[in-house]
Amino acid sequence: MSTFQVPQFIEEKPKIIGPLTLAQFFYVASAAGIIFASFYVFNFFFWITFSIIVGGVGVALAFVKINGQALPSIAIAALGYLWKPRTYTWQRELAKKETAEVEKIEAIRKNISLGEKMKSIALGVLTRKTPSIRLGGETESQKYQVVTFMSGEKRMAKKVDY
Repeated sequence: MSTFQVPQFIEEKPKIIGPLTLAQFFYVASAAGIIFASFYVFNFFFWITFSIIVGGVGVALAFVKINGQALPSIAIAALGYLWKPRTYTWQRELAKKETAEVEKIEAIRKNISLGEKMKSIALGVLTRKTPSIRLGGETESQKYQVVTFMSGEKRMAKKVDY
């Protein structure tokens, strides 16, 4: 049986310039270049504050990782999220046949009085079976049963015995 060498450290990028990868070096070097150029543009107080901000951004772009992802990739994803249009879907569209049925059911539910609703709930509480302990597994047909709502609508529902 032949053996194969499994590559390790796949996610680790090669260190090209000292302990830095090429991308990290470019972030740090560009921040250093901006700081050096700004020394001749700003007076000393503004140069110090500008240098702290630009240096912090350069170091953050080079070394910060959030949930295993580099900060530049997260910043690109955030900008894409802000600029790309988004579609918000509130509810799926129902077919005309389904909407007619839904409207009928809603009308029936609205017309039921509070007394009828209370009677239906009381009847369900009074006629409820006490749970029985079953040994062994249930068949697939025993797990579901037909439930009839007050509006006459019938659905299959999962049966839960407590």
